[in-house]
Amino acid sequence: MKTIKYIWELLLRAARFAAMLWARRRQFNKWMAKRYTPRFLALIGTGVCLVVAVIALFVGPCLGMANDSIGNQKMLEYGLSYREVDRGEDPEQFASNEYFTRVYERTRTGEPIHTSQNLIVNAAMALDSVFTNDNFFDVRFLAAIYLMLYLPGVYLVLRAGLERVQYFSEAVVMAVAGVLIFSDISYLVFFNSLYNDPIILICLLYIAGGSMGLHTEKPAQMGLQLVITAAGLMLCLLEKRFFLAGLLTAVLLVAHTRVFSGPSRIVAGGLAAILIGASVFSFYWCGESFDDVSKVHSITRGVLLDSQTPDKTLEDMGIDASYSLLADQSLYDYYPPAEISNPALQEGFLDRYTAADVALHYMKHPDSLVFMWNNAVRSALRLRRDYCGNYERSAGMPAMGKSVFWSAWSMFKERSLPSTIGYVLLLIIVFTAMSGRKVFNRRAVQRWDYIYFVTMLVITCIGMADITAVICRSGDAQLVQFSMTLGVVLDLVLYDVIAEILHKLNILEGKHEET
Repeated sequence: MKTIKYIWELLLRAARFAAMLWARRRQFNKWMAKRYTPRFLALIGTGVCLVVAVIALFVGPCLGMANDSIGNQKMLEYGLSYREVDRGEDPEQFASNEYFTRVYERTRTGEPIHTSQNLIVNAAMALDSVFTNDNFFDVRFLAAIYLMLYLPGVYLVLRAGLERVQYFSEAVVMAVAGVLIFSDISYLVFFNSLYNDPIILICLLYIAGGSMGLHTEKPAQMGLQLVITAAGLMLCLLEKRFFLAGLLTAVLLVAHTRVFSGPSRIVAGGLAAILIGASVFSFYWCGESFDDVSKVHSITRGVLLDSQTPDKTLEDMGIDASYSLLADQSLYDYYPPAEISNPALQEGFLDRYTAADVALHYMKHPDSLVFMWNNAVRSALRLRRDYCGNYERSAGMPAMGKSVFWSAWSMFKERSLPSTIGYVLLLIIVFTAMSGRKVFNRRAVQRWDYIYFVTMLVITCIGMADITAVICRSGDAQLVQFSMTLGVVLDLVLYDVIAEILHKLNILEGKHEET
């Protein structure tokens, strides 16, 4: 009871102190106006992200993401295998998704697919060899490289949000929000894994942060354009489905030319052309994570999932109606309805449609697409996979155990944010209402409002285009594995919407003029 009473007294004192600061915020903001800069506060926020990441990834018990089928495939591509100690007492009962694997054994020469991820993984392996010179690969070397790339991206995003607000109290809110959102454990655990999700996060941070940083004329303006282009190239060459992200990043660079002048406009056009070429190259060169099983699911766990008349739906696509028995079925089930090698699936079903046919079906039936989008948003708000553990076997935690360290934001998202496509529409409506009128003013374009609007619009399109491609290729069966893009996009848009709302509320109160 004494402990509870002591904690209660501390909470009351903190509440009184916060109330005092709130009552005197105007005087405090005025006093702090010349004692801080957005750059300095962004650096502090980035430093906090660094501390959180180091504790989560490198201080025992180290946290990571256990391997599912995608992780196991990556492991084989890079010539890695599990050590005997990680297989447990009974190797026959070993399940790779139960515990995070920190150290792999190098058993052979890998045969990775064409992807930009190879550059980073090979660099991590080389770094491991320099320091250890053994026959093992510690995935923490990969996490260290990801962390070095991640921190500047976080800084760009934080600085852009902090530069929009004017008062110190608002800046503190934005800094705290940025740290909680972008250093959440649901992002960091992927650093200690072979998944490509960290690259998606890092590239989107650079694209959004670099673009938002162009809201004012800066000496480093051309440098930010190069940053956006490099991130766009890395993202579009990650997998075939990301060629759309490369094209949309090129659109973003072209959109910037409206507020550029002189050499910057020419450079933006040239960089956009490079991205378009890389996107075409990605479509024909890069590998992908979808196979015939995914193709089956694009119908059984996609087209037929919300169909009231599955027989007619299949007939409209030129497929025999008897396959309607597969509606809502998954080949990932413990007792699947059929094996992918079954001739009945190969001939008469898989050979009757393509991803383009599935996309055409959704265009003709937008209600089905909205249903699938709802599932996609729900998955994007739950980035940590329920069936994959975050701890090593040696940590003594239950199988598939999840860490709650620094997970406030992910827990809030899962429990409180609307998990439907309506949430995305709400964000679009808000950022359009905030800046749309000034963006489409032909006489005078407000640079901040224009950059803010086109960045939010293109980033949202990247997220929606990617998840729609996933739906057309695999239905909802692999949404949990490929929701990182939409998840990061929703957090980026929300963060910048919060900054804009704080700014506009001060305008409404007449505290300062619009900048």
